[in-house]
Amino acid sequence: MARGSALLPSAGVLGVMAWLLTSTFQPQAFVAPRPNMIRRTGHTACRAAATKELLFQPGQRVTLNGPPAMAGSQGIVVGPVLGNAFAIQFDNGSIFHIDLHNIEGSGTLPAANIDYSAVRADLKNLMDDPNWDDGSYGPLLIRLAWHSSGTYSKYTNTGGSEGAAMRFVHGTESMDPENAGLDHAIKYLQPIKDKYPLMSYSDMWILAAYVAIEHMGGPSIEFKPGRMDTPSEKGCPVWDGPVIDGQASSRLPHAEYGLVEGFDRDKVLDSEGRILGWEKLAQHMRDVFYRMGFNDREIVALMTGGHLWGRCHPEHSGYAGPWVEEMTRWSNEYAADMIEDPWRMVSHSDTWLDSIGASELRPAPGKRQYVNKFPESEGGSGLDDPNQMMLVADMVLLWDPVFRQTLEEYAVDDTGSDDNHALRRDFAAAYKKLTELGTRTLTACPFAH
Repeated sequence: MARGSALLPSAGVLGVMAWLLTSTFQPQAFVAPRPNMIRRTGHTACRAAATKELLFQPGQRVTLNGPPAMAGSQGIVVGPVLGNAFAIQFDNGSIFHIDLHNIEGSGTLPAANIDYSAVRADLKNLMDDPNWDDGSYGPLLIRLAWHSSGTYSKYTNTGGSEGAAMRFVHGTESMDPENAGLDHAIKYLQPIKDKYPLMSYSDMWILAAYVAIEHMGGPSIEFKPGRMDTPSEKGCPVWDGPVIDGQASSRLPHAEYGLVEGFDRDKVLDSEGRILGWEKLAQHMRDVFYRMGFNDREIVALMTGGHLWGRCHPEHSGYAGPWVEEMTRWSNEYAADMIEDPWRMVSHSDTWLDSIGASELRPAPGKRQYVNKFPESEGGSGLDDPNQMMLVADMVLLWDPVFRQTLEEYAVDDTGSDDNHALRRDFAAAYKKLTELGTRTLTACPFAH
C-alpha cells in the first residue's frame, strides 16, 4: 500500500498537530508552529485562540493548507464529530480519523498537484553550465542527494532523505565537514523550488539527482514523491558516528578512518602499497553501509556508480582531482581503471606532481590519496595518462577480497561502450534504495534520536 502523510489540526489546542507516520497507521503527536493547516473551503478552520474550537461539521468540505507535499488536497468531513474527534474522507476515497493526538485511517492521502514532468524538464535545462566544474552541475546534485540520504540508521529508524535539514545554514548537517560545498547545489536549485512551492526540498533534491544521472547517460530511476521537510534543524542531531580525535563524528563515511598516521611511504605502506590499517577502514565502510541496510555488493555498486561523477576539491574535502577521465558521462571506467591502472599514495608534500602537470591531484595538507600518474621507472604507467585519483576508501574496494570480486565483475565492458549491464542495474537499484531510506516513517524530525 502506498503511504501518505498530512499535518492536521487537533480540536483542542491551536498549534498542536498530528502527523500520520506509516502505512500501519501508528500515530504520534507532533508540535508544529503553524495552526491553520486545514481549512473549510472558503473559510478559516479555527476560531480565535480564546475559543479554541473547530468549525468542522459533517458534510463540510475541507482543504489542506499544508504541508507542501499535501497542500491543496480536498475532502469532506464525514463524522462523527464527537468532542475532539472527527473523520475526513478525501476525494480519492481514503478516510482518516483525527483527534487531539492521533490520526488513524485507511488508504493514501492524495499528493499535491505537481507536474513532475515539468519539474524534470526544468531541472534538465539547468544541468549544464560551462562556468561550473567540467561544465555540469550534475555531479554536485548527485552528491547532495547521496549525503542527504546517507544519514539513515536502520537501528533507530532515523535519518535518510526526508527532512532536508542541510538547508539550514548553521544546522548540524550543513556544518558537517563531509557536506562542505553542497550549499552551492542547494542555492542552485532554489529557483526551481520557488517555481514549484508545493514540492518539498527533500523531493526536489532527490529528483534533481535522478535527472542528473539520466542526463549524463546513467540509468533511469523511478521517482516516488512524498518526502517531508523538517521545519527546523533543532533537535535533529546526526553526530553519533565513530569517535575521531576524541569526538563523535557524523554518520557519513570517512575516507581515512582507522589508517596509521604519517606520510612516509616506507613507514605507512605494506609491501603491496596499501596503507597500514586499511582493514579497519574496510570495516568502517561496512559499518556505515550496513547501518543503512546495504550488503557488500550494494556497497560496491554505490561506490562504482557514485564516485564516477565529478571531482574532489581540496578547499572542501581536502582531496583533489577527478576519479575518471570523463566525469560527466556514465561508464564503468571507475572499476576498470582501478583494476587495470597502477596506483600510488601521495600527500600534499608530493610537489613532483606539479612538475608533471598533475598539480590538481595534490591533496590538502594532512590528507592522503592515490594517483595513477607517475613515471614508468617507478612502476607507473607513464606521464601521458589523464589525471585521476582515488580516495583510500575507494582503494579498499580493490584490496578487500569480497569487495574486489564485485569490482572485477563491474570492470568488464560487456556492452561495447564502456558500460556494464550488471553495474547499471545494480547502481540504479541501490541508489533508489539509498534515496528512499527513512521515508516509510515520515517522522516530523527524521534525524532526531
